[in-house]
Amino acid sequence: MAFVKKLMMWLGSIFLLIIILIIFLAAGSSSFKEEQEPFVQQFIADFSQRWETQDVYARLSNEFIEQISTQESKIILNQFKTMGKIQSISDFEIGHYNAHTSGTTGEFSFKGSFENGDALINMTVKSSDNGVRVIFFRLTPSTPFVKTEPVNQNA
Repeated sequence: MAFVKKLMMWLGSIFLLIIILIIFLAAGSSSFKEEQEPFVQQFIADFSQRWETQDVYARLSNEFIEQISTQESKIILNQFKTMGKIQSISDFEIGHYNAHTSGTTGEFSFKGSFENGDALINMTVKSSDNGVRVIFFRLTPSTPFVKTEPVNQNA
């Protein structure tokens, strides 16, 4: 009987620690969202002005800069230009929040209304001693980008 009592006390203690950890993480993600939401909104406003990485270069992580240097990424950026400038942002949410010794990351998801359509935007931001940097960006338009082919004018 004493063994069962000790086992229940250990299980109760572990359960209590898990509850405290969940509360701590929820409070941390809420705080991170409040701190980084202005950065994310300013980033998308600046980036959508011309859809040029030079406009937001200082706010991009090294890994992200390497990814966008490919020919395929340049084609995608040209497609983003068809969206125009951001007009409004709604349904701002945070997910995949991680806090560790090298910094804190969080994935922001929000809807954006642009001059030429609407889109869902996912952006992962990392905050560390080096500042805040975008490490991932994805824009999913509500209507797919149309791939245009040159038309033969002599036909």
